[in-house]
This record gives sequence, structure tokens and C-alpha cells, in this order.
Amino acid sequence: MTSVTVTAIGPLVRDMVFLKGEGPDETFLLGSRGGGALWNALVNASLNKAATQALCIGGSDTAAAQCVDDLRTARVSIALHRTQRGKPTRTLHELLSKKSVGLRRPSHEFTVVCPVCGTKTYLNGTARVSEEFVEEASRILRRNGNDGLWVHLDGLDSTRLDALRGLPEGRTWLSLDLGRSTGLFRMRQTSVLERLARFDVLFVHSKVVAELKRMAGAGSESDLLSRGRCRLLVVSKGAKGLDYWARVGSTVIRSHQDSSHPERLLDTAGAGDALIGSFLAQLARSGCQGIEESLGDKEWIEAKLRAAQDWAAYKCGFIGARGHLAGTDGKTWSWDFSPSSLKGSGTASELRLANLSRSRCVACDWAIDATFRDSLGAAIRFKQNLGNLPVKVEKAWKLRGDFPWPQLRSVRGQGYVVGTGGSFVVATFLAQLLTAATGELVAPIRPFDYVRTGIPKGFAVFVSNTGRTHDIAQALDHALTEEVPHIFFVTGAPKERLSLPLRASKDTLLSTGADGERGFLSVAGAVVPCFLASAAFTPSLWENPEGNLLFNRLYENARKRAGTAYGEFQAIRSAPKISNHPVAILGGGLAWPAMLDLESKMVEGGLGLPQVSEMKDYSHGRFVSSMGKRGTAVVCGMPDDASYRSFLITKLRARLPTIELSTEISGSWGALDLVLQVEHLLQMISEREGVDISSPEVPAVGLELYHYKSLLQSDVPKTLDMEAGAQELAKQTPWPTE
Repeated sequence: MTSVTVTAIGPLVRDMVFLKGEGPDETFLLGSRGGGALWNALVNASLNKAATQALCIGGSDTAAAQCVDDLRTARVSIALHRTQRGKPTRTLHELLSKKSVGLRRPSHEFTVVCPVCGTKTYLNGTARVSEEFVEEASRILRRNGNDGLWVHLDGLDSTRLDALRGLPEGRTWLSLDLGRSTGLFRMRQTSVLERLARFDVLFVHSKVVAELKRMAGAGSESDLLSRGRCRLLVVSKGAKGLDYWARVGSTVIRSHQDSSHPERLLDTAGAGDALIGSFLAQLARSGCQGIEESLGDKEWIEAKLRAAQDWAAYKCGFIGARGHLAGTDGKTWSWDFSPSSLKGSGTASELRLANLSRSRCVACDWAIDATFRDSLGAAIRFKQNLGNLPVKVEKAWKLRGDFPWPQLRSVRGQGYVVGTGGSFVVATFLAQLLTAATGELVAPIRPFDYVRTGIPKGFAVFVSNTGRTHDIAQALDHALTEEVPHIFFVTGAPKERLSLPLRASKDTLLSTGADGERGFLSVAGAVVPCFLASAAFTPSLWENPEGNLLFNRLYENARKRAGTAYGEFQAIRSAPKISNHPVAILGGGLAWPAMLDLESKMVEGGLGLPQVSEMKDYSHGRFVSSMGKRGTAVVCGMPDDASYRSFLITKLRARLPTIELSTEISGSWGALDLVLQVEHLLQMISEREGVDISSPEVPAVGLELYHYKSLLQSDVPKTLDMEAGAQELAKQTPWPTE
């Protein structure tokens, strides 16, 4: 008995496999292999000892060479391999969730976008089946047809079907894998009927059956078998097994099989292809005469489908659609997920960094879009600023004795903390810290408002990362004119760069030494003064030469918490992009600095469309009207709001993808923990969405308002004069008379 050769025709496809850990920085590239449902089925047929041959077309790149090498490793004969010059080979990316491995249904997704470079790598501009390729393939098939061919296709496209014309009857059979095909939905009914009539065996996913019956005008699955030469219809249902309909003699029988269970469940990707390949191999080994007999034998079909399900279950013990295929090194993809097994694989973040000096992606080998590379580089620069933060804190800690930060503990009474942009985040943090320490109201205020409404208080604190901003200079001048008893000026600039009109006997300069970053998007400018101020109110820490190590622990814990929160957000199938979409930032209390930092950097960095609200304030109609269908909520929580926050998040997640940043630390240290989580979250979002938030464009229109200087002290009333206001009102409004 001569075995029939299982044959496949079409464009090559490569799979890249990534393992997603708990945080976004723990997404590892495991490797790449040949892929695509068509070729996976062919490989599985070969591994089940069927004679196989491939007629394929790919790009002029390393991906095509790897795909062909994989086929040859599986002992598939390459009957035809053509390349299209200048075209890349189609590439798909599997993202397997590490935490889901071992569950009944491991969580994985396929994407056409490279997780490293962001390029769409599947259809656009890739190598395609051409007329010349079809003509050459058709000649080869006709030449080999008399020896017996089983041709397997994964779509109803007319181009490849044209290659099958003229094949000898009784010596050639066709099978079709529709899978979860969306191409079916775009076809005309007459085309579907005409093309389906040519196939002997159909493999269909359960989610496609209803549409297939509608397009074919069939009332049932049994009816489908009467519309052409089809002898067997197999409907796969994943973990629920399969149903099949077979034409035995003059009747159509129906049966169900439960799925087989793997000894170790790692990844279900490619399980359906493994089932198909195994079943086709058993048919092909029956020979030309045996195929006709086998397709009419219920017991044979039942037994061979069971064997095919067992093979599919075996495949599920490996990662990737071809993880069970031993590569050229003789190893399969059976990973134990230990650190040693992933060492050297490279995280997506590390590979993105490597891409900055390359024209082609280090992962997928596609040309990197220049615009994306520029934005990626900027995102990496923000990441570098964030990564350098512990070093900058250490530097500031060593210099802390040069400036009298503990004098903040001596302030009494009410006061203001003045800042703008990113410095308003620090102003809010310091105001809350000083309010708690003094028991008096210390209000954060922006410079323009301070000039307009600020009245003399016991002290004023000014925050400016560079110390040279126009609005801060004007507000400082106002404080000096009002003879505020004590002024503190908090800056990141070194003392020698400053030229401030501070009074030698009354005022205090506090510098962090963390200069060198863009003002309102500065990471160090937002974090370092908050840390030094908190430490100044903690004498035992302030006197410890290695007190900065506490910051390092806080920094690392914040990174992990933010990574977990963002990882859970990314795992939501409906999770939208953050950039250019509405974002509700909710919290309150000591979480305000973190909330304002997130809002400030999103606005100034062009990352999202944020709306900041105190938790309960968000209930005033905003559940209904503000976010729409593509919004996201970010909730920043302190220990004192845990109960209400839990209630809020339950409500939010019923309609919005939600990211929860929370701390279990009370007081200013908990507030700083949240600020650090926000910085890490911003880096993760910007890096993965390719948005530059480190060096925003200076607006062409609007900056003149920032430099406007005509607000004079004489224009501002010294006190709130109620009588003068009433007289102005009387001049402008007719006074009521009897």
C-alpha cells in the first residue's frame, strides 16, 4: 500500500513566542519558529509518519529561511520554495501568560503587532501567492498527482484553488481548515457554495459553524454534507472536545468526543492544527484505496479522531504551536519557567533598548519605522530618568547637610506653598506635610493665584526645579512686597546658578542637587524634594548616613506594585490604549500629589486625556457621561479609603477598564509611595504605546501667556475690601429702589 502525500500550498508564516510575567517588564521573548495553521498541520502530519510536501512562498529574509528550515527539520519535502525580493515574511506573535500556565485554559493571545518594535508584521507588504507561483505549483501537482495527493488548505481563496485544477480524480483529495475564519464572512454565497463543493473533509471551529451554514444555505450540519463531495465535517470545540458528521453509505451520522487531557498543560496554541495533522496523516497512510474505505467507516473515524485528540493533548504540554517539534539542536520547547530557563532570553523592554541603535528590530527583524523609533527612544529616555532616580537621591542625600532642610520643622501658623506645572505636585505634597506637622492650614497655590489672592501669612514656600521661571519670580516678588516673615525656596538647581532676591536673615534656600531634567516632566524634580522633606521630619532617618537605602526599598516596591497593576490592566481583553483616550484619575486625601503628577505628565507629555476627581465627586453624573466606551480609570488609594475604594472599583470595573494603584503605608511616606508608582506606571504606558513624554514640544501658541508681565502690584488689592466691591457693583448695576 503506497502512502498518499499530504501537501500544502501558500505563503510561509513565522511565530514568535513571548512569555508574560506578572509585570510588563517581565515579558520574555522565548524564541521563534515556523508557524501558521497550514504549515503547523503539515508538520504534525509529518511527525505522525506521513509523506509530506510543501509548496511555499516567502520573503527574502531570515524568517523565510527559518520557516523552511523548520519544515525540513520535521522531514517535510520542499517541492517548491520561491522568495519575493524586498518582501518580508508574515510573522505572528503569541503572548502566553505565565500565571495561567497549568490552568484548565492557559491564557494566550495572538497579535499581528510586534511587542518589541510595534510594527504590523502579518499582511501589509508581505510575500503573497502570485500568479506565477500558482502556475508553477500547478505543474508540480499535476506531475505528482497520479502518485496520490492529499492537499490541505486553510482558506477558500480562489488563487490557491486555481492551482488544483486538472488533478486526476480518484487520486487526489482536498481538506479545508476554516478555523475561526473571518474571510468567510466577506465572500458571496455563490462563491462559498462553489468552493466548498470541492472538499472531501472540512475542519471548522464551533464559532464559525452558524455562519458557514448560513452562507452555504444549509439548515444543518448534515445538510452541509449533501452540498458537494464532502464526506466528513469535524467541528472543534477546544477543551469541550469535538463533534463530527460523517457520510456513511446513504446516511449521515453524528457523534461527539470529549477532549483528551494532557499530562501537563502549558499552552493550547496549535492544538487544533495538531489534531488535523495527525488525522490527515492516518488517512494518508491508508493509501488511495484505503482513504475511500476509511472515510465510510464509523469505527475507523472514531478511533482515528481519538488518536488525533491524544496527539493534540500531547502538543499542549509544550509552548508554542510547534513546541513539540525538536529543533536543529534536538530540543523541544518544554519550559520549566525557572529563572535559569529564561536567562538570556531578553525581556521586551531590554530588546526595545537594543532597537535604538538598529534599523531592523532585534526580535522580528522587520524594518523599524523611524517615527516609532524616535518616540521609543524618548520613552526610553524617560525610563532612564526613572532608572537614575535612586542615584540622584543618593547624591541629594550626601548633599543634604549643605542646606537646612530640618528648618521646615520650625514653621508655625498658616502659610502657602507655591508651585506650577510639575512643581505644583511638590507644592501639594509639602502643603499636606506641613499641615499635618503644624496643625494649621497650609495651602498649595499656583503662582498667578498667589499674586492675585495671596495675603500675608507666617511663611511661604516656593517650589521651582530651575528657580528661573517667570511666574515664580513674580510670585516671589509679591511675597517680598507683602513682607512675608519667612520664605523658603525649594529648587533642584545648584546654588551658584541661582540669582534670587532672598533676604539673608529671613529666608532659606533648600536645594536637592537633582538638576538636569525637563522641568514639568522631571522625575527627580517631583520625587527628590518630597523625599528630603519627609526625611527632614523623621530625625532618626535624617541622621542616618545610609538613609537613602529606605528610598531604594520604597522605589523597588513601587515598581513591582505598579507593574502588577498595569499587567492586570493589560490582561483585560477590552483594555483600550491610554494615549489619546479619556482617563479618569480618582483618589483624594494624601493621594492628591500622585493624582496631580499623573495628570500633569499626561497633559504635558501628550499621553492621554485625563480628568481628575476626588472619589465621591466622580459620582456626580460622571459614571454616565464622561468616559464613553474607550475610557480608562486610574484609582490612587491610601489606607484610610480602603473600604470606599473597594466599593468604587467594583462599580467602575463593571463598565471601565481600571488600574488600581494603592499603598499600605500611611502619612507622607504612603503619599510618596503612590507618587513613585505613578512614575513607574507612566514609563510602562509610554514605552508600550510609543508615546514621547520626556521631551514634549513647546506649544507654538500660548507660551506668550506664560511670559506676560503686566500684572502689577498696584493692580492687586492688599485686602479683601467688601465696601469697595459693593461700590463697584453699584456703579455697574442699577440699585434697587422703593
